[in-house]
Amino acid sequence: MSSLYADALLFVFCTISIQLRVCTGQNVDTTPIRLAVLAPGDETLPFAMHKVVPAVLYAVQTLARQGGRPMEVLHRDTECSSTYGPLHAFELYNSGLADVLLGPLCPYVLAPIARYSSVWELPILTAAGQNDNFDFKEPHYRLLTRMNGSYSQIGMIFLQVLKKFNWEVVALLFHNFEDRTIGNSDCYFTLGAVYTALGRKSFYKDFDETNKAMNYEEMLKEVSQNARAPAFSQIVQY
Repeated sequence: MSSLYADALLFVFCTISIQLRVCTGQNVDTTPIRLAVLAPGDETLPFAMHKVVPAVLYAVQTLARQGGRPMEVLHRDTECSSTYGPLHAFELYNSGLADVLLGPLCPYVLAPIARYSSVWELPILTAAGQNDNFDFKEPHYRLLTRMNGSYSQIGMIFLQVLKKFNWEVVALLFHNFEDRTIGNSDCYFTLGAVYTALGRKSFYKDFDETNKAMNYEEMLKEVSQNARAPAFSQIVQY
């Protein structure tokens, strides 16, 4: 369990409690707040269920010892599926089992559930959602709170670095899946925000790092030819 993540959750939960006037000990509502954790059960993932739930329970138990409003925690395995993840969200909403959703953590699960949440008036707290698509709160993502910032901030950092060194010609090189049925990679979403920040005019090239037949020499030659200027060149690889 990550103590940093647990402490962050503790701060967020206490903020919710203050807004509900229950951290002060005055007008305490004893009805439990129902927290629903939506995360994948795949233990190989950094945000797997068995890693997230203990941090949530730690934060809830700490608040309970401090006299805060009681909270109940339940969880569902989204399987990182854009089909099964939203189905679990529908089940929670229709059954009236959740007041707050924690997660989802997979982007293709988060996107549809975050759009439904605005209709359901059901807030979402997530450590995911860095994609710059989620930067626009209205009309679809107004109840989405991201605890980890966004990739668009990386784009702004790149602009400052380019300005510092007076670089103007940039090529983007990043890993993405050839099999588009599994969606795009985190590298795609990260440099997608950089591409947007650069004005959507930079050359870019994607490759599948799992493809053993990949000709890296030819790829690098192509990228270098599109990242050259008389005095400088720069390749951004992710």
